[in-house]
Amino acid sequence: MKKGSLFLVKGICFFSLLGLVILFLYHVLKWKDTTGDYLSSVEQLYATGEDLIDVVFVGSSHCYCGIHPSVLWEQNGIAAFDMSVSSQDKNSSYHDLIELYKTQSPSVIYVDLHALTYDQHMVEANVYRNYLSLRTSPNSVALVNSYIDEEDRPSFYLRFPIVHTRYRELKKYDFLSYPPNTFGRGEYFTWQKLGYSWVDPEAVNHRTVGELSDQNRQWILDLIALAKEHGTHIEFMALPYDRSPEQQEIFNAAQEMLEELQVPYTDFNQLLEELGLDLANDYCDAEHMNADGADKLSAYLGETVAAKYHLPDHRGDDRYWQWDADRQWYENAKLANRLSQTADPREYVAGIKQYSDSVTLISLDGGYLEGGTDYFEILQPLGMSYEEYLTGGKWIYRDGKLQKAAENQIGAEEVYYDLGRYDTVKFTYAGACAPENMMMGTETFQSASPLTFVTYDAVLEKVTAQGAF
Repeated sequence: MKKGSLFLVKGICFFSLLGLVILFLYHVLKWKDTTGDYLSSVEQLYATGEDLIDVVFVGSSHCYCGIHPSVLWEQNGIAAFDMSVSSQDKNSSYHDLIELYKTQSPSVIYVDLHALTYDQHMVEANVYRNYLSLRTSPNSVALVNSYIDEEDRPSFYLRFPIVHTRYRELKKYDFLSYPPNTFGRGEYFTWQKLGYSWVDPEAVNHRTVGELSDQNRQWILDLIALAKEHGTHIEFMALPYDRSPEQQEIFNAAQEMLEELQVPYTDFNQLLEELGLDLANDYCDAEHMNADGADKLSAYLGETVAAKYHLPDHRGDDRYWQWDADRQWYENAKLANRLSQTADPREYVAGIKQYSDSVTLISLDGGYLEGGTDYFEILQPLGMSYEEYLTGGKWIYRDGKLQKAAENQIGAEEVYYDLGRYDTVKFTYAGACAPENMMMGTETFQSASPLTFVTYDAVLEKVTAQGAF
């Protein structure tokens, strides 16, 4: 081989390897959430098979906190999806829909109009969530061009100049895929309670019609045209949250415009009583519903869309396994929240018997035989014998079966148990209720109480509930 050809081959190999290294590094460093905690509606969309989604809800965190596709699925068999991003702006919602239309043919799109109330992001992370999540394509380039200043666009096209600084914050799921991004349907679950009513009668009953900017009017028209182009019904809505009178004037103007265009619109702030929302207990803050509030709004939307558009019931169809898995995720998240909040060990035991795909670590340690609590009566429903109970120690409860894992003995050999693909618990004994008696990596789980429960979700691959009694 001639010297020049050899040099060329070496050069090609070098740059090919360099490219592979950069691609690997980008996969690790890239932005991986649109809602928080590695949850990404965009990744969930990419994981969905073609032409499965019937109903799409487009919007910001109001949407993914307030609308649960799992409810529409359980109640009506509707394959719904939240194409929502934290502070999703007008440009992002439009181009996210274009991305969705590449693989889906929904019958109905509901667009939340919260984006009418702002033109610029106040939080830098939300710029990245909205402008770095789509796969590189002409659509993602057009999205960047629609919002990012010209001098900053190359960094958003290449992405690496922005994300390379994330090396300081890398965690487990930067290297591994986050399981819910395979089966999630875009929603977010929380049971945090606001604790007071946010209703401002002046704002809710404000009827003054404001002005829509040219940008806002054009956005609405563009969405209507996009839906028409794809043969999709489109409806607009304003999800229920604490608004100022000035914001309400914008929604009133949008309503007036949509009435003229004969396009359906619903302002849910006008339907608070009909929805049965308890504003103190159904919201996590004055702008976002918790899961209890989302259940009520989602049930209402499910009945509405089912009656209006006569959508098919897909329950029982194996192609829609992601909606079944999503519903199970919701049920497990609800149960995990209940377990974490309970002060009753009997309720915890009853809960873990219902918790599918979970592993619960149980520790009987310290003076559990000396107090006035009958811990045997608590643990017997899990299959513990009285002889086992008297010896104390550590147990594993999985798939309805209880097995002894380790003894409470100084000098006993360390015991390791695989909880999932990547997590292992280590049992040792360093003394009564020593924190290191139960460890996962560097995290300790042994409490100072005689009875400790640690529940690990084998699907989510993380500890979801703990109890000390």
